[in-house]
Amino acid sequence: EHRIEDEITAVLEGAELWTELKQYQHEMVVGPQGRRMFPNFNVRLSGLSPTNFYHVFLEARPIDNHKFAFNYQTKSWLLPGPAEPESSKRIYYHPETPLQGSGWMRKPISFKTPKFTTGQREGNMMIEIKKGQKYQLVLHIVEKSDDMSLHNKCLEFVFDETEFVTVSCHQNQIVATTKMNRNGRVVVH
Repeated sequence: EHRIEDEITAVLEGAELWTELKQYQHEMVVGPQGRRMFPNFNVRLSGLSPTNFYHVFLEARPIDNHKFAFNYQTKSWLLPGPAEPESSKRIYYHPETPLQGSGWMRKPISFKTPKFTTGQREGNMMIEIKKGQKYQLVLHIVEKSDDMSLHNKCLEFVFDETEFVTVSCHQNQIVATTKMNRNGRVVVH
């Protein structure tokens, strides 16, 4: 559970699976055509004003400025060098944005449609990220004001358990097996 000052709460659904994958260094498969994330990112909100309108969007935020590579002999991740420059297209706006608070709180908010891509792709479903780098998912909620001023209320929920490293195919057999057992579709090296 993640709380912000005004008792607005965002709860990550399926946090157990995210936490389990993180302990083995979660790997998210990406490619130029785009790949959907697994597990899905679903959150339940409470504490929003039922009649106010809110924009909700998801960010894949870089954790550090390192590039990672998997060492097959030691079965561990190494830091061979600095990260590549980041794209500005790391944000996915939920398609129902803006929506009244009552709408956002009625059911879990699902982010199952965005795809992670390593290429420059057009379209609002793509989140551009770099292979071999670590990210974590951040939920942003912006209260829409009538005058569209810069004084909109902005909330940010960082979910540490969603940390992952991007790969072209799974390197860690434990992560691959866990995902296969829960999802059925996995790319293994």
